[in-house]
Amino acid sequence: MIYTLTMNPAVDYYIETGGELNREGVNRGRNEQFRAAGKGLNVSRDLSLMQIPSVAIALLGGFTGQFIEDAFSHDENITLIPIRVMGNNRVNVKMMREGEMIAVNGSGPEADLSVRVGILRSLNGASKGDTVIISGSMMPGLDDAFMIRLCNELNERGADIVMDAEWLRPETIRACRPKLTKRTLKELGELAGRQVREEEAETVLMETDPDGILLVLNEDKVLLKEDGKLYRLQYPYRLPGHRVGMADALMAAYVGKRTQSLGPEDALRWAGAMACAVTSGPDDTAMDAVMRLFDEMKTETV
Repeated sequence: MIYTLTMNPAVDYYIETGGELNREGVNRGRNEQFRAAGKGLNVSRDLSLMQIPSVAIALLGGFTGQFIEDAFSHDENITLIPIRVMGNNRVNVKMMREGEMIAVNGSGPEADLSVRVGILRSLNGASKGDTVIISGSMMPGLDDAFMIRLCNELNERGADIVMDAEWLRPETIRACRPKLTKRTLKELGELAGRQVREEEAETVLMETDPDGILLVLNEDKVLLKEDGKLYRLQYPYRLPGHRVGMADALMAAYVGKRTQSLGPEDALRWAGAMACAVTSGPDDTAMDAVMRLFDEMKTETV
C-alpha cells in the first residue's frame, strides 16, 4: 500500500486578474476556483487518476478542513484518514495574470501533542512492502526531531520512505534514510557543499551521496539517480508558467508505477507525462491527456 502524509493541507484559491494590479483601489477577479490541496493529497489524487489506491493521512481542522475532507471522501481509490487539529487549515491564494502567477500561502494552525501522537498511530500499519510518501511543509508545532522519530519507526518496520521536503535540512533528510527524495538544483548544491551549475549537475549528482534522488533540473529536464545509475528525462517542450502540482504529479506517477514493477525508465516517462498534463491549468487532469503525452516522453540512461 502507498501512504501519503500531508502535514499542512490547504485550500488553494485560484483567481484570474486582468491588466496591472491596482495598489490603491479594488482589483476585480474572474474564474475563481477553490481546490483542496497539500502536496501529499495532490499525490493521492494523481495516484487515483492512474487507478492506484492510497491511504491519505492529513491534518484537518475547521471549515477549510471540512472542505478538504469532503473533496476526497467520494474517491474510491483514496482512503482518507483525518487527524483533527484546532483551528482552520490554511488558504493559499494563487493570482493568475497573463500566464504568470503570484502565490500567497497561509501558515496554518499549530499542531499539539495529540496531533503528533495521531500521526504516529495513523502509520502503525505501514510495514515491509509499503511506501510512505512524506511531502509538503510541516504545520507549526512539528519539527525535525519529530520527523526523524517518525521515519525511524517506519524504517524499523521495513517501510520504504519517499520524501519531497525542501523545508528540511539535508542532515535531517539523511537521518530519515529515505529510499527516494525529490531535490532541486539548489538542494543538490547543499548536498555537495557548493553551488552547482546546470551543466555539471549530472556529474555532481553521481558523485554525491545518497542514492535515490529525483532531481528537477529545470523546466524541461529531470534527472534520476537510482541503484547507482543515472537516467535523464527530457520534456518535449518547455513547460508553461503554471506549474502548481507539477512536482507532486512527477512523484506520484514515478512512485506509483515503480510499485507496479515498472523499470526506472518507463516509470520516469509516466512521471514526465503526468507532470506535463498538470501544467495546463488548475482544472482536473484527464488520464487520456496523460497517455497521449506518455508517447512524447524521452528517457535515456546517461
